[in-house]
Amino acid sequence: MPEVRELHQAEPREIAGYRLRGGLGDGGQGSVYLGEAADGTRVAIKVLHTRLLGNDKARRRFLQEGATAERVAGFCTARVYETGFLDGRPYIVSEYIDGPSLQDLGPRNGGALERLAVGTATALAAIHRAGIVHRDFKPSNVLIGPDGPRVIDFGIAKEMDVATTASSVVGTPGYMAPEQIAGENATAASDMFSWASTIAYAATGAPLFGRDSIPAVMHRILNTEPDLSRVQEPLRSVLAACLVKDPAARPSADEVLMRLLGSTNPTEQPIPARQHTRVEPPATRERGPVPRRRGRRAGLVVAGVTAVVIAGVAVGIIFRPSNLPSQTTTNTYGTSVGLPFGPDGADVTAMAVGTYQGGPAVAYADGTSHAIEVWQAETGKRIAWLPGAARSPVLSMAMVTGTGRPTVMWSGADGVVRQWAVGDPKPGAYFKLCDRNARLAVRGSVVAVGCADGSIRSVDPSGRKLPAAVTYVKGPVTALAWDSAGDRLMVGTQIGYVAVGDRGFMVKGAVRALAPMLGGKVAVTTGTTATVYTVPAGTRVRTIPDTIRGMGVTHAGGQEVVVGMAAELNVWNPVSGASLGRLTGPGEGVTDLAVSDGLVAAVVEGRLRVWSLDGQG
Repeated sequence: MPEVRELHQAEPREIAGYRLRGGLGDGGQGSVYLGEAADGTRVAIKVLHTRLLGNDKARRRFLQEGATAERVAGFCTARVYETGFLDGRPYIVSEYIDGPSLQDLGPRNGGALERLAVGTATALAAIHRAGIVHRDFKPSNVLIGPDGPRVIDFGIAKEMDVATTASSVVGTPGYMAPEQIAGENATAASDMFSWASTIAYAATGAPLFGRDSIPAVMHRILNTEPDLSRVQEPLRSVLAACLVKDPAARPSADEVLMRLLGSTNPTEQPIPARQHTRVEPPATRERGPVPRRRGRRAGLVVAGVTAVVIAGVAVGIIFRPSNLPSQTTTNTYGTSVGLPFGPDGADVTAMAVGTYQGGPAVAYADGTSHAIEVWQAETGKRIAWLPGAARSPVLSMAMVTGTGRPTVMWSGADGVVRQWAVGDPKPGAYFKLCDRNARLAVRGSVVAVGCADGSIRSVDPSGRKLPAAVTYVKGPVTALAWDSAGDRLMVGTQIGYVAVGDRGFMVKGAVRALAPMLGGKVAVTTGTTATVYTVPAGTRVRTIPDTIRGMGVTHAGGQEVVVGMAAELNVWNPVSGASLGRLTGPGEGVTDLAVSDGLVAAVVEGRLRVWSLDGQG
């Protein structure tokens, strides 16, 4: 077990219901604590340093870490359980890996070294398939758990902890690829160079390019060939192929893995050179006139539910993350509405899809510009823009079109519910119902708002409290949704309680999202698992296998369907689990999803897209 230090006097004793047992470490971004739930489950909780609270870029990158980890298969990294804010400081609660980092272990050889190489190459292959470049792969970012190696810290701290040329660099530049030192963007090939340097360290116990002055280390990386004489074949040839200076000549993680698994002949021909496709994480994309996407903030969306209101009835739900059957088909499904539109790479923190003047429209909060924007899908034109309206992180959003003028409503980490009649120069009435972390669900003229203290308040759009205005549930509210008929409010909480009207049941883990289904059922997402229960009894129907990155329930051709973000944007039958088709093609990066009755909206390759499911059977 890693060493746990005592807490300082000024440090918190509890975060998100977890009792802090001590500190696990401190870095450039924040401090990591060992937390313990009431049932004894241990978690790691990372909290942003107070000194960085005024640094918007640091906050964005910190919050991006949880969202990035959620896109990667659970066996590769520490699973993210939840995110939130503590006195304005964002935190990430993740799986606690009870084991040391590779940096803290001595040299490994034989089967132990081979297992490490295979395990970490497998992790990188999964990371790259998720469209992510780690950018900071090194021994301290590989934890050796009881079930094998886990890769952590997905490049979030790179710009804060590592400079490229200054002698005052904080960190370990000895694991950077030559192109990173030269100031070029990192690619998947850069990760392979860093992987080889890390495995060489594991084999020898010493940094491959030395541990003296930073300029000397960087000079060797750029200009000299590494000494791999202490590494045995066949691993030596694999590492040498990954350590070539030209990134285009390095093998991919998949190719490395196949070589490690399928070849033991040291005289075999070297791994063939491969032209890498650049797989830049959102945070490294070049910036144009419009700020480019920085990645979904885990604490701003995954902990809440976005209800989309069409004709005054809540019919769409966002799931993030969730699970669905893994089988897919090559059949296309639905009809694309117009061409991709919107700013290239908007920092979407919450999104809703609905209608405006009879046509599909998308509303979203931009975490970089702090604006609320509404775009028309058919024409690809921006309908309206409200600058500076979303300065507090947005947790949930609804597009209300059944009460006269189309209105966007959203709730934030500051506990305030805001609204905007689309096209007005200023936002409308707002009301503060929570001390922090307000989440909303809308049904007609009723706005249900859940708070971190477990209170549920019902108001109308003006903020006027309605009869039976305040009720309480067990634990901080993390998800809200109206059932399919719009008659009952479903509430999920931090401690795993699901309330349905005046009844409820317990599930294992904090509730991340709720998706009401027909036939008196609800899909409850906890951690990285989605399970279907009957309501209000809470009888488990089945657990939906195969993790994906997002899920929504809507209707198509009179039947209920599930739309999920996996390698593609797929549509499933929720009863049989059969795949009905796909909306996007292989390799198209989908990062955000919202649904309404017969409409699906998503961010694909950094642009907004909308599909109509009308006419599907």
